[in-house]
Amino acid sequence: MAGLFGILNNATRGMNAQQSALQTTSHNVNNANTEGFSRQKVNMVAENPYTISGVGQLGTGVRISSIIRIVDPYVNKQLRNENSSLEMYKTKSDALGQLEAIFNEPSETGLNKSISEVFSSWTHLASNPELAAAKTMVAQNSENCTDNLNHMSNQTEKLHDGTVKNIEKDVLDFNAKVQQLGSLNKQIFNVTVKGESPNDLLDQQDKLLGELAGITGVEATYDEYNRVSISVGGQEVLSEGKIKTLETSTDPVGGLVVNQENGEKVAISIQSGSVKGSQESLVELDNKKEDLNNLAFTFATAVNTVHSDGGDGIPFFDLSSVKDGNYASSIKVNAAILKDVNKINAGKDIKTVVGGDGTRAQAVASLQNTLLGYPAATIEYDKETMTITNQVGGSTVSGAYNNTVTEMGIVKQQTDNMAGSQEGLVSLLQARRESISGVSINEEVADTMKYQTAFQANSRIISVVSEMLDTLINRTGV
Repeated sequence: MAGLFGILNNATRGMNAQQSALQTTSHNVNNANTEGFSRQKVNMVAENPYTISGVGQLGTGVRISSIIRIVDPYVNKQLRNENSSLEMYKTKSDALGQLEAIFNEPSETGLNKSISEVFSSWTHLASNPELAAAKTMVAQNSENCTDNLNHMSNQTEKLHDGTVKNIEKDVLDFNAKVQQLGSLNKQIFNVTVKGESPNDLLDQQDKLLGELAGITGVEATYDEYNRVSISVGGQEVLSEGKIKTLETSTDPVGGLVVNQENGEKVAISIQSGSVKGSQESLVELDNKKEDLNNLAFTFATAVNTVHSDGGDGIPFFDLSSVKDGNYASSIKVNAAILKDVNKINAGKDIKTVVGGDGTRAQAVASLQNTLLGYPAATIEYDKETMTITNQVGGSTVSGAYNNTVTEMGIVKQQTDNMAGSQEGLVSLLQARRESISGVSINEEVADTMKYQTAFQANSRIISVVSEMLDTLINRTGV
């Protein structure tokens, strides 16, 4: 449309376009601190021109072609994957930190100190075999040691159970977020199919994907309508109109399965996420439980063998209540000995007490430096020398325990180092994402001034056209 009304129409379109741009700028500023928000930009294009025969084309103003998110999908995917690995290391580091607190080494109250005190009391008894106080010290120090072992084993078991509970909680969170993502897919489709861009919904989609990746690590693919499909461990859990749930398994404990539509449960293996960190923590916890059980069994068996002279006398430690190989949680000093410390065998002859003979107590004390196999399936015992003869190549009791603590420390340090490195990488990617998708207040202020000026210019054109129309209509004579 040419003429004054054409100019008026152009100016009106311009005002509407600048107004929409200002609204988008306001939206960006309002969400500058909103987690997961990607700044939006208004794309303006020239409206289709009006052709005047013999003259050419006259412009008809501006129109908004689209309002888009400023994102880099590759950076978002990298950030999602690397953050998934970070969550794995952080979860594992947290569990191992709790395990280190349970072992509490080195310290004056740790198991290593208790073991040393047990052998020291046996050495003291060897020098004072007729002293009741020396026997009482052996019984009390041994009871302290077994209590320490019981406590450590029980606390480790509680940490194991708590880690399994964390996996179950993560699985519930994962399933809930997949449901949310399925609902988002429907909303995104309803908007996209109209040719519009559901920017804020896509931000929510990215945020949920990041949270899901933090739990298990996911593979995401998109269709032409921006609906996302998700796979975990090679199994699809979200696709068009279909949602499958994750579930924990008991074999192995803490494992994951995907519930299929036909009722089948397919086991999956994941490579990252907090669940993977918990699964690796369970492996370490199982190893340390086994180490404690082997230590308790070997220590008790060796002491019992020497103290009972190969089974002929009373055992010092009671292993009768042990179930499922959980020696560390069940080991006790023989109740009969706690009731009467005189039943402790200090001399070589366990049937007839010989005054001043502390050779058997010294033989037990010598176990501190004896190499013992772990676990000790069989023990060859020499009654004459009161020594264990077939454990060459093993480790001392304290040495075996120190190896366990050292291995735990190494794994914890490696995990902490990986978490630190991964945290640096994630921070770098987050900064990269912010530089692309983050809201710059200075930039938005500059855009505000630009759009405001354009809006004012268009309003001035309308004012001028209004005056021209007034002159044409009301002041032009017939």
